[in-house]
Parts: sequence; structure tokens; C-alpha cells
Amino acid sequence: MAHNKRALGMLGFIGVGALALGLAGCSSGDAEAGGDATGGSGSGDLTTVGFVAVGPEGGWRNANEQAIKDAFTEDAGFELKYAPAASPSDQKSQLDAFSTFVNDEVDVILLTATEASGWEDSLKLAKEAEIPVILLDRGVDAPEDLYVTRIAPDNVQVAKSVGEWATTAFPEGANYFVLEGVPGLSVVNERNEGFDEALGGASGWNKVGAQTANWKTDEGKSVIETVLKANNNDIQFIFAQNDEMGIGAAQAVTAAGLKPGTDVKIATIDGTKGALEALSKGDLSFVAQYNPFFGTDAVDAVKKALAGDKVDSTIIVKSATFDSPEAADKALADGLAF
Repeated sequence: MAHNKRALGMLGFIGVGALALGLAGCSSGDAEAGGDATGGSGSGDLTTVGFVAVGPEGGWRNANEQAIKDAFTEDAGFELKYAPAASPSDQKSQLDAFSTFVNDEVDVILLTATEASGWEDSLKLAKEAEIPVILLDRGVDAPEDLYVTRIAPDNVQVAKSVGEWATTAFPEGANYFVLEGVPGLSVVNERNEGFDEALGGASGWNKVGAQTANWKTDEGKSVIETVLKANNNDIQFIFAQNDEMGIGAAQAVTAAGLKPGTDVKIATIDGTKGALEALSKGDLSFVAQYNPFFGTDAVDAVKKALAGDKVDSTIIVKSATFDSPEAADKALADGLAF
């Protein structure tokens, strides 16, 4: 590529060779993404892009990472090296993959962090090597001059739309519970911030509690079963920070002999096919989309960064909301689900 990168022999990462092998082992998805499991740039005129990803986590993550793979193809001029985390909460494997990409002198690194903290040293190494880093979806706790931009829907605004709908659905307030994602993620804090901001001045709202269900359906069901029992089923509203946890909550409400949508309303974020189908059936009452399809935005940002053009520090991806079975049916018919 046109930009220069420093020799990186001084990096001396412990076990870099093993990490390279590890990346090769976890890069089975590279074939579909046009990547090279052996590592190294060596790809002619193709721009090499290291994607430090989360990997399988649920419908939203699958759709988002596929959108990135579909955008960074060889036909588009890229060689995408896909490195998912060992698990959705394993930051160490992400740090190792990031280090390997720096050592391999890829042209650009895309990063979706499993945790917000702990990235500053890695980002400094990438900056020293003159490798632009672009954040996808999740932010990190690091100075903004260490990365080019963050591309994502606005978590605060998306969660705020949930709170605004809730105050309309319950004008006199309600007892409510919040199912949160994995602790420590920027997305969790931002979704709490937006929802709390919307409820800030409303009266009659009683927060019974909040607990992580780690984005998972079974854990969402388990948590809400316990919460309903502990509160004699006196819960009117549940805010689930993703679809999977909300669907689990609906299962718990039904198991408790209550009717979702009537006795307990549940609102979720993401907009997966499963959630829209649940909204269509009345198991969910409100779904705020968190649009995963921003592969072309990422390609545009990469091209600008490599060309030395100005890139906004934050790139917001537009999203929609769905508040009725009819709206869900239309979204499904229009192919908006994923």
C-alpha cells in the first residue's frame, strides 16, 4: 500500500509465531472472506485488513460480521484476515490477534472489542507502526487519537427510543427490570445511559433491579424467573438490552402463568428475525433496531484513512424502531430482519 510502516522487529511479542499459527487455525472463515490463513501481507495490490472480531454471539453479531466479510472482498480490492475471539468474553485472544496483525504489518485493523478497557497499549503499537485502526460497533476506553473512527449505530439514542416508548406505554409508570449484556462493555453503559435519560423526569417508575444475562436467551429466562418469583409477579415492564435476552424473558413470563404483552411488556434492542417474529406474535412489545449492515461504511472509512483524507471521529449508522405486530410483519416482509 501507499503508506509506510515502520519495521517492527522491536516489538518482540512473546509467542508471536504461536499466535500466527493460532490465527491460521481460527481463520476457517477466511476462505469465505477472501483471507490468507498463512498470515503476512504478500497479496499484490490487495489491501490487507485484519479483523479482530467477536465471533459467534447471536443473530446481530452474525449479521454484522457477515456484512463486513461481504464488503471486504477480493473483488473490492481487499484481503480480509478474520480473527474471532476464542469466546465472546475472551479479550486475551483478541489482544493476541491484534498483536499478530501489527507484527504482520497489515494495512488496516478493524476492531470490535470484547471489553472496553485494556486496549491503549495495543493501539499505541498500531499507531507506531502507522497502521490505522477502525472501531466497529463497540467503543474502547482509550484516547481518540489512537484510532481513526468508530462506526456504529448510536447506542444512547437507540436505548433512548426504548425509554420514550415505555413512558408512552406506561404513562403512570411501572415496576421494571433491566436485563443487561456482558459487564464492562461500552454498549451496556451506553444503553443504560440512553434508557435512563428517557425515564429521567417520568414519575411512577420503580426500578426493581438490573442484572446481566450475558446476551443469552437461557440466562435471560433464568434471571426473570427468579425476579418474578421474588416480586410476586409484580413486574410490568422488562427492558432487555438485546433480543435474545428479551425472548428468554418472554419465556419466563409465560412460564409464570402471565401473558407477555398484556401482563408484562418487554422491549428489546437489535431487530433480529427472531425478535420481529416474537413482536408479530405479541411476545415482545417493542423492538429497537441496531442496524448491523455497515460494511460499506467501513470500506469507505478504510479507503479514506489510507488516502489520508479526513474521517469523522464517529460515524453513526441509522436505525429504525418497531412498536406493533403490524410493524413487525411489514419489516419481515420488507426483508429488514437478519
